[in-house]
Amino acid sequence: MTKFEPIQINQQYSITLDEIGQVTLQQTDVGYVDSMSYYYLRNDLPLFICRHAPSANLRVIHDVMVQLDTQIATMSECGCLKVGGQNVAMR
Repeated sequence: MTKFEPIQINQQYSITLDEIGQVTLQQTDVGYVDSMSYYYLRNDLPLFICRHAPSANLRVIHDVMVQLDTQIATMSECGCLKVGGQNVAMR
């Protein structure tokens, strides 16, 4: 499966989802900032975003969540998502 494009939060921060359901936060000109498990901590994602990008408004957070939900669904459907070492494929 091809990697998903990073999801822009603002001019400075973006989020990327990988094949094990890990959400990685990158900062322009810095790179890796922080990461968290999307699969296990999805409800904490808005706080995760606000901690690093306090200027993110509810619309931006909602849009990021929708894009990540779509990416997780796509990965689950194709059998590309591994959680706890197990392939999570919807059949």
